[in-house]
Amino acid sequence: MKLTIKILKGEEYIVETTEDSTIQQIKEEIEKKSAIPVEHQKLLLVGKALTDEKTVASYGNISDGTKLTLVVKKPDPLRDVIFRHFKRFLQEEQQSQQLTDKFMDDFEQKMLYQLSLDDLEKISTEMLAKKGQNV
Repeated sequence: MKLTIKILKGEEYIVETTEDSTIQQIKEEIEKKSAIPVEHQKLLLVGKALTDEKTVASYGNISDGTKLTLVVKKPDPLRDVIFRHFKRFLQEEQQSQQLTDKFMDDFEQKMLYQLSLDDLEKISTEMLAKKGQNV
């Protein structure tokens, strides 16, 4: 089946899919055609967001020729991502905020932007481990 993907900027793409395909797989096909990263995509059908894990068939109202709307989400600022990461592991929001502030200070002072994402993950994991020892 062919689905038409309409991007709010005005572009349209045709994606070939099956009823067994997941929304995630459709997003991956869109990424190949448009270079829009999957994590920045939000697919809508009649104004309702589609869930990545669900299949085309599970929606019932998606068939050959259906038009889906693609909304491109802006990436989260680094501070927000770091805060959410710390908040997952710490009970108190204030602790998460303090660690986020410390991380961002270190990031700016030591020019961590030159490091890979793996390096940044290692640093944040070490900070969490040290914080756990100090509690």
